[in-house]
Amino acid sequence: MDIENMRAFNKVAELKSISAAANELHHLQSNMSNKIKNIEKQFNTQLFFRHSNGVELTQNGEKLYQQFKKMILLWEETTAIISNKEENILIGIPQSTFPMQFNTIIKDFYSQFPNKKLSIVSATTNELIYKIVNRELTIAYVAELEKDNLFQDKQIISEMLSRDKLVFIGKTKGIPLQKILTEERLYVFNKQCYSYRALINLMNDFNIQNTSISEINIVETLFDICKNELGIGIIPESIAVKYNIQVYETLPDKYSELRQMFIYHKDHTISSAEKWLIEKSKPVFKN
Repeated sequence: MDIENMRAFNKVAELKSISAAANELHHLQSNMSNKIKNIEKQFNTQLFFRHSNGVELTQNGEKLYQQFKKMILLWEETTAIISNKEENILIGIPQSTFPMQFNTIIKDFYSQFPNKKLSIVSATTNELIYKIVNRELTIAYVAELEKDNLFQDKQIISEMLSRDKLVFIGKTKGIPLQKILTEERLYVFNKQCYSYRALINLMNDFNIQNTSISEINIVETLFDICKNELGIGIIPESIAVKYNIQVYETLPDKYSELRQMFIYHKDHTISSAEKWLIEKSKPVFKN
């Protein structure tokens, strides 16, 4: 079993199509089909269910996919170590929502990949998308409202990490939503972020105008302002929980639904080190 056959098998599993996998890996479809048949013959078991719309992994196929995934990653790590190849990974993050636990992941990253360089850029979601499209970043972690569709650009590939909700923090208990929107001073991280877009969508639908919307891009400062009842902030629920904020009110569902994703350019091949970062960050975002 060689590494290219493992990659071929996993690509078919991920795309759920032999023809799509063959096209992406620049193989003939007949060659790709033969690779899959030979792997099934080697393990003496059916690994895919075939149907008119493509293929699906069987139970044994799923087990083999996970094992091949580990073996491919190990092979790529070994190749990088032996060749002493230095790789510069450029990651984009939204500072306002990035998990604090990621600091530990970065420390572990340098232990795991001593020959890699890791550069981190903080920017708004729109800026991160622009940098990915223009190949200024290799991967980026971003957040968007559920109703937004920021990744229409066919040059971008995105993958879901987690879902979240936007909440009001500050003195909101017992105050009607309309009064919060019309009379309170409101704070968001910045006016290019999802919190501001959600707030504007909400106010437009209620036909409300409020000129008292301010930007505070330092999380701790925003919390202090709201704690001292100097205004009301709009932040993700996950951040409220991580900072032990126990009293908050969720925005109406239509405006609060948020998703965390990672994105990369369609022509960028995810390296073993980047795969490691992505896999390690998934549970952090889901907590």
